[in-house]
Amino acid sequence: MPMAEPSRRARHRRGYGGPAFLLGPNFYAVRSYNPSMNYTLSIVHLGDRVMGGEPFAQRFPGSERAPTLAEVQEIQRRLTEHGYDTGGTDGRVGNDTMLAVQNFQRKIGMLPADGYAGVTLLARLRAAH
Repeated sequence: MPMAEPSRRARHRRGYGGPAFLLGPNFYAVRSYNPSMNYTLSIVHLGDRVMGGEPFAQRFPGSERAPTLAEVQEIQRRLTEHGYDTGGTDGRVGNDTMLAVQNFQRKIGMLPADGYAGVTLLARLRAAH
């Protein structure tokens, strides 16, 4: 029996000016093992490359460093204090944290509202307190 074409469910942008991804079922399968977005994107892209896929069409933004575990926990704590549900302050950026970030970004007019929990967002959260 032939396999149906897998459905794509979401787009995810990696920080301002970064590449956007069309995320399919393989992404979510890998992410269920390890919720790190960087790990998941790396593994899925590696699989694409092994199968003959092209390199990324756009480079990742290099101007913003990734937040530390303590900084992600602070982002989650501050978002929670502002009334957003992050699903906890465990330092793992999951769907709840990304949605909370995106809603906060929209509220303060931070564009693009991409759900990226980076150090620029943290600075805006600190200023909003």
